[in-house]
Amino acid sequence: MRITGGRLKGLILVSPKGRGTRPMTEKVRKALFDILGARVSGARVLDLFSGSGALGLEALSRGDKEVIFAEADPRVCEIIRQNLRKAGLEDQARVVRAHLPRDLHRLPPGPYDLIFITPPYGRGLGERTLESLSPNLLAEEGLIVVEETKGQPLSPQKVAFKEYRRKTYGQTVLYFYGK
Repeated sequence: MRITGGRLKGLILVSPKGRGTRPMTEKVRKALFDILGARVSGARVLDLFSGSGALGLEALSRGDKEVIFAEADPRVCEIIRQNLRKAGLEDQARVVRAHLPRDLHRLPPGPYDLIFITPPYGRGLGERTLESLSPNLLAEEGLIVVEETKGQPLSPQKVAFKEYRRKTYGQTVLYFYGK
């Protein structure tokens, strides 16, 4: 797995071993950042269900000013820290061990310009996390991106945000929400 754009383009990242994490593919990550475009420059980002940290590191590579990574597994948190050291970006990031959505209260307060929710597929965690997000976490012009599998459509019941776009890449669907 490698960074697809920005000043760290081509940097190879350490990935967690085993089946506990499922990184967003390079193709989907590149497409996402093509969609985000200038939104990334100088943004404050919350990367939930961070895995290897590839998504947040991609954001930092492309000009974000700060990323908060949230991940439940302590071994995976250490891999994120390794990747941050490798990229020389420790001063622009913080890794928080958090079981989501239960531990959302443990995260640094918002507002965030971008919030990425990329949970394991098939557990309903994306939907529950989106429903649990406080509107105060997202900046007025902010954006939430939720990744889910095509076979597990997102249909939150009570959410403070409005879906305004949806993009499908093979079996991956990206949902875009804002205020």
